[in-house]
Amino acid sequence: MAKSHLPTALFLSALLTACGTNTPVTATGNLTPPTSTTTTNQERAAYLDSQSQPPEGVQTEAVTELSQTMPGGHKVSAQALNTSVPIVLIHGFVGFGRNELGGVIKYWGGIYDVQEDLRSKGYNVFTAAVGPISSNWDRAAELYAQIKGGCVDYGAARAAQYGHDRFDTAKCYPGFYPQWDAQHPINLIGHSQGGQTSRMLVKLLEDGSPANADGNNLFVGGRVGWVNNVMMISAPGDGSPAADNLQTLIPNLQKTLMSLAATAADLGLNPIYDFKLGQYHLKRQPGETLDAYIKRVMGSPIMTSHDSSAWDLRPDGAKELNAFIGRSKVTKYFSWATNDTSPGLLTGWAYPNITMNPIIKLTAYPYPRPMLPGLGNVYGSSMYGGYQYNSSWWPNDGLVPSNYMGAPAGQSMESYSGQVAQAGHWYDLGRLNGYDHLAIIGVLSPRDVRVFYRNQAAFLSSQN
Repeated sequence: MAKSHLPTALFLSALLTACGTNTPVTATGNLTPPTSTTTTNQERAAYLDSQSQPPEGVQTEAVTELSQTMPGGHKVSAQALNTSVPIVLIHGFVGFGRNELGGVIKYWGGIYDVQEDLRSKGYNVFTAAVGPISSNWDRAAELYAQIKGGCVDYGAARAAQYGHDRFDTAKCYPGFYPQWDAQHPINLIGHSQGGQTSRMLVKLLEDGSPANADGNNLFVGGRVGWVNNVMMISAPGDGSPAADNLQTLIPNLQKTLMSLAATAADLGLNPIYDFKLGQYHLKRQPGETLDAYIKRVMGSPIMTSHDSSAWDLRPDGAKELNAFIGRSKVTKYFSWATNDTSPGLLTGWAYPNITMNPIIKLTAYPYPRPMLPGLGNVYGSSMYGGYQYNSSWWPNDGLVPSNYMGAPAGQSMESYSGQVAQAGHWYDLGRLNGYDHLAIIGVLSPRDVRVFYRNQAAFLSSQN
């Protein structure tokens, strides 16, 4: 990476490092979450520094060749493509828009640019920029306005329930695709939380929310068939144990963002980052420094509210979310999983591969007891007792368990091998080995992922 890009990369690294903190679990599943942890991130980091290699042999898998990632293993004939159907890219937790972070790093592509690459191939592609720490409900409302055009409406009842404004005057958009309707549908690609947000949007389009319905807003429902396909990449279908530890996440996020903001200021650079929380009156004020803005957001009640990504990304929050969203009978669902760990030959614990970004190894590594576990050997139950962890949760991409990136628990899913996809069905497209949660979008990675997204765009454009 060029030297001039360093402050931006460091800023993004801080975001992702802090949000990748490890998870405390309880063996009893008490409803009251623990108020402290017994192992600090500093202690875990020191342990990682002492480990030059896994303490046991591991069984590694070949790294997936991205050029071979056409769903079903078959290239699509150019005559079968309907490239006029828009594809909208939806970022995940702490994601950012195309012009944020100085425009140097793209969420979709890193130092490359997936959107512009796909446009150069004839696809009609747009990149959304929704609340990076907001709930999937709020993100879906913002996504709807960005695609259709108009001002964001969070719903009167929902706004009253969580104590924020129904409207944010700063969030009014001309629309990526104002003609959007059942006769002019779209496709969605969501990475990480973007997968949850995509599913929430389909739910609200179709079923709405009677308590929030007003005029012709999103919550009126009845918009069946507006989304042809939803493709999810590294999406936490059942949440991630890595999202539970807010006691560690909040102070670490604040500390790292503030220190890097100061570094950027010393270099005369301004890393632009917007939490998009105007509905909570958490806009960055004129003259307010970035570190003061970050401190104010981190101290806000939203960080512990159920109207936030922090709740929706927890396994217990995701369970609640999944019960509400259900599944469309019209839209088709597809999901790719990522994995950058290998199982130990003795314990079966999932150890990070050498290809995993060091930033997220802190979350992924299977720490021995009495240290708190990492994703690679998580045990006990989720913080509020909704899930019991076992070895199926261990393989991961640094932030999300690989086996839980598909259809939520209790919903059916089938492997996709080239068959005619059916409306309302969920298809497992396979596992991308050797790619962590960030590498598959090209962030903090030298890898060029454009060929992967070309394959996915071609596939979606053949599914209409």
